[in-house]
Amino acid sequence: MKRILTGILLLSIAVLVLGACSNDSSKENTEKENKEDLVATVDGEGISKQQYERELEAMKATYEQQGMPEDQMDSKMKEELEKSVLDQMINAELLLQTAEKDGISIEEKEIDEELKNIKGNFEDEKQFEEALKKNEMTEKDLKDQLKKQLAVNKYLDSKIGEVEATDEEIQAMYDQYKQLAQAQEQEPEALEKIKPQLEQQVLSEKENEQISKLIEDLRKENEDKIKIIKA
Repeated sequence: MKRILTGILLLSIAVLVLGACSNDSSKENTEKENKEDLVATVDGEGISKQQYERELEAMKATYEQQGMPEDQMDSKMKEELEKSVLDQMINAELLLQTAEKDGISIEEKEIDEELKNIKGNFEDEKQFEEALKKNEMTEKDLKDQLKKQLAVNKYLDSKIGEVEATDEEIQAMYDQYKQLAQAQEQEPEALEKIKPQLEQQVLSEKENEQISKLIEDLRKENEDKIKIIKA
């Protein structure tokens, strides 16, 4: 997949892939669950309290790594963080359902290739299996989640397509970088040296703008199918 997903969607995909939310129960079973165990439903598919709390804790850990521990957040910041995580989980489920309704299908070889890429990040099979165990996942769970991730990526590719970065946009990005470097009393790199990185940043921003618009439209179209039980 060529598309680089950042910001809000990156977390959404991470929720699908790393959240181990592989309980593919039917809508009927989901609706029968105790509502106290769910924080939201999307067209009858539930988002469990356990899922939500796991992703919230992961985001809190990310904030702490960036120098914003939970004990330094006021009540408003905590409330906004909780809402943001739930919104992103809803968006992830909505994107997945929409991809399935659009007939997006993923072949086994695509999943195997993605799994191979993931395993390449580990020293050996044993380390990979230990990581699965730590995340309370099996390899089958991971493959199920990779299938969902690939389906969402393929859906986004079909809706957004290719984007291009013009020389003017790259120059504008460079001017911003140059101003920041000078403000920090650093010598900026030459444009030609960092042009590939700047081009990729422009492409990522343009893609994310389109993705955000797509998600916004999907939320409006499916507003009646989204029920928030407990934020």
